[in-house]
Amino acid sequence: MILRQAELKDKKEVLVIVNELSLDIPDFVWDKEEFVQKQIQNKEYFVIEDGGRLAGVMSLRSRRNKVSIETLAVRKEFQLKGLGSRFIEFAKQFAKEKGFNILHAYSFSEYRASDFYLKKGFKIMDDHGYYKNHKYDCFELEI
Repeated sequence: MILRQAELKDKKEVLVIVNELSLDIPDFVWDKEEFVQKQIQNKEYFVIEDGGRLAGVMSLRSRRNKVSIETLAVRKEFQLKGLGSRFIEFAKQFAKEKGFNILHAYSFSEYRASDFYLKKGFKIMDDHGYYKNHKYDCFELEI
């Protein structure tokens, strides 16, 4: 399996993966074609490819003093095979190379990803956010 930067040719398959795991939130920006295309063009999207098929996707954004994981999604048939862990390790290295020492991750509570991030060494932040009445958790990892 190859972890690489997403290219515009990946957009359709990225959208399929993101939409497989999307929540029923009106006007959810993260699964919109225009938003995904912009993130790919800005070199913020990364993919894991297996035999020419995308197995997982992750978007990273550098802001202020941190790098944030905004999207991390793995196709159901590839879950529990270490792809999420591989993305986290990549994100840590990416942040270090950019000169950042903090990695943030955001996840809607409905995704039940807290245990995953905590096992990876993240700390859950006290301040929770809400997006259109859907609670999300913020995680932080010092690297």
